Amino acid sequence: MTTPDGQGLPQPRTSLPPFGQSAVGNFGPTVQVGGSNTGNINITGRPKLPLISIARGDREAAREPLWAHTPTPQQAANLLAAHGLAVIVGERGTGRRISAVRALHTHLSTPSGAPQLYDLAADWEDDEVPEREVLPEPIAGHGYLIDAASRLMSENAARALTTWAEELHAVGSCLVITGSPRDWRGDSRFEIGAVRPDAVQVARNHLAHAGSHAQAGWLQTDVQRAATRGLLRQSVPDRTVGILSDLITRTVSPGDATAIAGRLRNIDPGRLARAAEHKERPADSPEYQQGLRELRRIREEVLLWTNFLEEKLAGSGTRGPDRMMLLAAAYLEGAPLELCIKAATAFGSRDEALARRYREGRSPRRRLADVGVDTADDTAAFHSRPGFALSAIRTDWHHWADEREETRDWLACITAPDGIAKDWAEQIGSRLLDLSITAVESPFFPILDTWTATSPDEQRLRIVTTLITRAAETEELARAAHKQLLDWATKGHPHRRLVVAQACSGRYGMRWPHMAFVRLRHILALDDEAARIAAGALSTHAAASTDGLQRVVDTVETWFERYPTHLAGPRAFLALTDPTHSVLDTVMSAAQAAPAIRDFLINGWMQTLRQPDVRDHAHQILLGWARAAHEGRLNRTTTFGILTDVRNAHTPLDAMSRFLYGSPDQDDKALIEARFALANLRACNHTQCSEPHCPLKEAVGPLPDTSTAGGTGESPS
Repeated sequence: MTTPDGQGLPQPRTSLPPFGQSAVGNFGPTVQVGGSNTGNINITGRPKLPLISIARGDREAAREPLWAHTPTPQQAANLLAAHGLAVIVGERGTGRRISAVRALHTHLSTPSGAPQLYDLAADWEDDEVPEREVLPEPIAGHGYLIDAASRLMSENAARALTTWAEELHAVGSCLVITGSPRDWRGDSRFEIGAVRPDAVQVARNHLAHAGSHAQAGWLQTDVQRAATRGLLRQSVPDRTVGILSDLITRTVSPGDATAIAGRLRNIDPGRLARAAEHKERPADSPEYQQGLRELRRIREEVLLWTNFLEEKLAGSGTRGPDRMMLLAAAYLEGAPLELCIKAATAFGSRDEALARRYREGRSPRRRLADVGVDTADDTAAFHSRPGFALSAIRTDWHHWADEREETRDWLACITAPDGIAKDWAEQIGSRLLDLSITAVESPFFPILDTWTATSPDEQRLRIVTTLITRAAETEELARAAHKQLLDWATKGHPHRRLVVAQACSGRYGMRWPHMAFVRLRHILALDDEAARIAAGALSTHAAASTDGLQRVVDTVETWFERYPTHLAGPRAFLALTDPTHSVLDTVMSAAQAAPAIRDFLINGWMQTLRQPDVRDHAHQILLGWARAAHEGRLNRTTTFGILTDVRNAHTPLDAMSRFLYGSPDQDDKALIEARFALANLRACNHTQCSEPHCPLKEAVGPLPDTSTAGGTGESPS
């Protein structure tokens, strides 16, 4: 018997009962079935939401010595102790996620060990509610984190999670939800406002933890206290202590502070010490000027050249050609200079006046060098300014708001199938994704729309699949990525359908299986390459594990029940029962042990054979079953027993008719043997279909002679 939460398959029985019953698709705790109650009652439900262990880096950042103290985690831990639920709300950059991890750790830690902390995938659609059966069972010491920023949290969903949190609290478990102030629509009593941590302290903690104590000292704000602390005072004070104390402002996000700390680690302490020493010389000396320039360059390097870019891109005067040269090099970093120059001249209208602007004055290579591009190897590089390229792209998008649409058109033009930079689409797409994390009027999804509409190239579609999967895994873009995939799945555009099918068969499908299956259902509505990939994805998921098989079976059964005229159910069923795929071995083995799987096969054949659009495909699968049984790859008793139930319940007007009664081109030995077996096997009364008007219910009563051992399977004369 299956467990109420749908986990695992039943163990094989030593003998089958004379009569069996099943309650397919039932989610209630109690099932009442009329008639004999001595058989199996199979209760199946949706599998649990995927759990992902919280990353080690996040756990470390939430504990000493990396943690920069704020009141948020303790306030949240107090709510967890009282109710088992806390909702930490705040804008991006307020440290809400790490605060949530620390709150979970604070509340659940015991002297005997650390708690088990998980990200709970919000694997439900915007208009759905996470039902109790898909939520994990309460286990003491387990803490869960849900990111509401990636999934629209309706009032009903908030109530469902609040009720679940009460169960968690009762056993010593808990839940923290994070998001912006607009994402939580539940009870405000559970809300805690995220207090932004001190960015300087975050950076110093990371530097000290990594052993970069000298660099941590550069950010020291109270220099006098540092110089006089303790009895072993330095006779010669360190000139570098506090020299960069104003580098990081208080409004910098914890993530950006950590990134700045990483770049500070790459600065040689000797280099900064020499600059500080030169800066101690008289103001009119060459050494002083040299030290000043070096300090300015170090600051620029750590802050990704913001001052330099402000001067080049947003300073006084119009620098159109220079701007486009820099932008082309930033998107095409690593490309030949000539390619960057051609890409830059493709921006905007191609009239004679614009072309003249690029021909007059400095040479294109000189323009590139003047805006910070390394041109020594005849390629666009930024070795002397690490991180300069993406910073230039962000600065340009921020300052040239009136040309954002023109910039998008330019990027679409140079990456078109016949565009100048068509081979650099993956890098350009990756930089657009990074830009779109913080940019307004994000250019990322519009460019993906353009690429899928204009390019049937397999490589380009692979790039789009990779990028949109990355977007779904990015907190700021996740909600838009889920919506984009659903929109593409429901439309008939062949290239976009391929992208959705490929994404759902990859990492996206593994992390959000429920949402992936919803999108695959739309893909399976048509008969094309995308539908074949979608069917293969379901087969692969089912063959991967017992839980995967149960998830796919439950999904397909739901499709049959809710969408009886839709072709997704039949096409998915035929993919699972195709003898050319190894998943059929898994399904048939499960059918021998679990009556629920056998019921699924019988009901699936009955539903599939009613669809004329899959008639030829169904006939080929039936023929494959006959050959597999003939060759010994499938168990004959199980195979023909299932088909006997299907035969007795089915009107012979389609593929089953051809299978049973023949056609001129299908007279091989395997098929003849299958027909003989179906004609002489006892009609199995083991199961009843869940459909209210099931033909099997009507067939069993009035046709007693067809189930007689040794009978011909024909109606009495």
